[in-house]
Amino acid sequence: MYRLAHVTDPHFRSFEGARVADFIGKRVVGALNLVVYRRRKHKMELLAALNADLRGQRPDHVALTGDLSNVSLEAEWREALRWLEALERSPEEVTVIPGNHDAYVPAVVEGRAFESLFARYQTAGAGEEGAGGAVPGPLPVDGYPFVRLRGPLALVAVNSCVATRGLGAWGRIGTEQLQRIEAILTSPELQARARVVLIHHPPVRHKGVEDRNLRDRDAFMTMLGRTGAALVLHGHDHEDELVRVPGPGRTEIPVVGAGSASYVGSATRRARYNIYEFEGNVITVVTRAHDEATGHFREVRREPLTPHP
Repeated sequence: MYRLAHVTDPHFRSFEGARVADFIGKRVVGALNLVVYRRRKHKMELLAALNADLRGQRPDHVALTGDLSNVSLEAEWREALRWLEALERSPEEVTVIPGNHDAYVPAVVEGRAFESLFARYQTAGAGEEGAGGAVPGPLPVDGYPFVRLRGPLALVAVNSCVATRGLGAWGRIGTEQLQRIEAILTSPELQARARVVLIHHPPVRHKGVEDRNLRDRDAFMTMLGRTGAALVLHGHDHEDELVRVPGPGRTEIPVVGAGSASYVGSATRRARYNIYEFEGNVITVVTRAHDEATGHFREVRREPLTPHP
């Protein structure tokens, strides 16, 4: 059995070293929202408890699908790095992609600040002896998508984040990245593996407000209908979500969203993460959530998903 943990939307918080000049444009509104609202809804002590639970569960790999920050400050990402290091796992055992809050302003995206800090968690290729060699095709200039081969899995890491104006939190994959994703998912080298796509924005519509949705989700879903995949994992909505979408032939692809790792809401949305158990061609999702009464995480869901091709 191979176990993949999925953590998302931790929203680490820190203003250490920030300058007044950093809070221009969208960051002003975001910082105000953080002080008034988010600091009450996202608690760092829950992240500490989740870290301890992850260390106890010892999954084979951990995938973190974005929104490590609130307003794309380096200090927030430094907190995230300290949290990752506390897991006591090598960078080869952890994969990190950005969320919309990690692409908050154009300067961050253009300067690739996120990728510079988390580069060791984004190295493409096999990453382990006997993994089947290098992933086909050259690494794209912008680094996405990248592929990591881990055990029986091929993790395909997608970037859906753009620096939006105002309070927009929508995403876009883009035509060029979509083409590269399709080439990767159809490559012969990956067909014997369970292909797991990691993305921040839900590739299906859950929210009515388009300012939060993936703009090119239809193109992404159409592509998956041709290529297939074992699983698509996302965050962004801060709640558990599961949809099975059509794959090639009569196959189905589970598209699963996890709740925020630091949220203090009701029992159904309180801080949580998922572990996926791959055994043969069967995938089981296990949700572990924070129990307010005990202060610890516990299993709250165990559900078999559609067998992967």
